[in-house]
Amino acid sequence: MHLPSSPEAAKTWSKLVINRLAWLAVASTIICQFACGGGTLRQPPKPGSSGTPSANISLSPGNATVGSPDLTLTVQALKNFIFFGGHWHSSVHWSQGGVDTPLVTTFVSSSQLTATVPAALLASAVTAQVHVETWDIIENSRIATSNSVPFQVASSPPPPIPTPSISSISPSTVTAGSPDVTITIDGANFGHFGHFVWSTAFWTTNGNLHDTGTWLQTTIVSSSQLTAVIPTKLLQSPTSVQIVVINGDIMGMTDGYFGYPRSNSMTFSVTP
Repeated sequence: MHLPSSPEAAKTWSKLVINRLAWLAVASTIICQFACGGGTLRQPPKPGSSGTPSANISLSPGNATVGSPDLTLTVQALKNFIFFGGHWHSSVHWSQGGVDTPLVTTFVSSSQLTATVPAALLASAVTAQVHVETWDIIENSRIATSNSVPFQVASSPPPPIPTPSISSISPSTVTAGSPDVTITIDGANFGHFGHFVWSTAFWTTNGNLHDTGTWLQTTIVSSSQLTAVIPTKLLQSPTSVQIVVINGDIMGMTDGYFGYPRSNSMTFSVTP
């Protein structure tokens, strides 16, 4: 190594070294997010399960019908997975029958990509695996790979998701300052209806789940009964709210919970 021969050159050399060390620190932090898996989940765990789902991406839609035209697939990042659109480039891959096909991918944000599934891949019934790869396109090296998520191409469209309904909730009243309370929700059309699609209860002050809805840890007991845990932090002050059930994909509801079948609402009160 040749050391700088003048004070001005020494200053320039020092700045270059500091900038390079700062870049390496940032890169190490990002790589650690992929490798270490630390941090908190972007989305809630599957209701009624112990632990969290293994997938770190979700797909919308998650299926298609044989013979469909070109399909735009939205891929959402879960957990601490991050997408890139610069010289670190994330792309969506379709794996079927041992053949891996990179899809034409558009970077939307660090948590969302869109990709085009060509009609040729949708020409026959199959369950493909979809994953995301992030490459350093300058160094031609792979930085990270997501978990694989199944995508089903079926010979007929899947049955429609039924609309849930609530007939009663119990208890429907608690006293302000109560600890966590488990409510029983009786009704109809509860259950699991596909990949990441199941019945989930929400607490909402005005029916707008996107802005005021709070996901409640939900357990599916049967097609006519759910239980849901209302955390103590929601029970500290007197209030009157609505309990609503949605049959949808809670792992990928980036559209504000619109478009999924939702039940009627039932009033839940926190009294003085």
